[in-house]
Amino acid sequence: MSEAGATINWFERYKFRQPLGQGGMGTVYLAEDKTEGNRQCVIKQLTNKYADPAVHQEAIRLFKREVAILRNLNHPGIVRVFDDHATDDGRYFLVMDLVPGNNLEVMLKTGGPFDSNHVTWIAIQCAEILEYLHRQEPPIIYRDLKPSNLMLTPEGKVVFVDFGIARTFMPKEAATRVVTAGYSPPEQYLGKPEVRSDLYSLGQTMGHLLTGVRPKPLSSYAPLHLNQKVNRRLDALVRQLTNYEPNTRPESATIVKYELHQIYKEMHPEYVIPPIEINAAPDTQAKTNTASDAADTSFTDFQDPSAKPKIWKKIRGWLGI
Repeated sequence: MSEAGATINWFERYKFRQPLGQGGMGTVYLAEDKTEGNRQCVIKQLTNKYADPAVHQEAIRLFKREVAILRNLNHPGIVRVFDDHATDDGRYFLVMDLVPGNNLEVMLKTGGPFDSNHVTWIAIQCAEILEYLHRQEPPIIYRDLKPSNLMLTPEGKVVFVDFGIARTFMPKEAATRVVTAGYSPPEQYLGKPEVRSDLYSLGQTMGHLLTGVRPKPLSSYAPLHLNQKVNRRLDALVRQLTNYEPNTRPESATIVKYELHQIYKEMHPEYVIPPIEINAAPDTQAKTNTASDAADTSFTDFQDPSAKPKIWKKIRGWLGI
């Protein structure tokens, strides 16, 4: 955190413009950074109006954890945090880049369900971001994957923007029981999330995007039952991702990414699947590339003509640009 004695200087640096939204942990503001030529940024302020002191302390703990997690991450699909601050009277602030575009929840409400092509392309990016988080030491479990936490930029990039309940994976330690009804898997209600918990949330998010119907709590999603236009192979993947038992879901985000690339290839035969190395069970080894052949697979470069989907015009229409 910034030093408490620098409170005046910190507030002189940033000019608060307008509130962008309010959630359970605080308020998010559009602001300008005067030290960077009035470059726009986003400031999240932790609410300090909790009646229960224990609840307030837990909110502070989660907020500080978000700072610690984001400060150490470097991925194009994760919002960049570049400053944070605490005041003497107990106010906490987190400063991050402004991500242009809209979140997928807003886009669902204004434009209706996404088709299988768009959902596959969005899910590939989500799987890549989860792959990056789960490969940290120790793995980071996002725990809150849902449309409202996913921004879609005018360039077609998906960005995770809220890490308030993310945590590192400690196998023998029960986690705080923080859930989002419909998107959180059963084990998260028990305070025992693991990396496959994020895959469940990804499946529920995909189902919501495909149908426009919010997932029911503690349930599996079968989007084809609600939308007959859903790609059958994509429907099967969503069902597997949202299985009740974690050990019946795909083993890793990398395996999910591989399947999504295969689905996208069926839709677009000209699409070139990037090298993917899957360290999984023996029956999946035939699908892998060797380490010597594998390229950097931290994210798919959709600016590459061989990978870029032909959907930018519609995306820009969704975003109103």
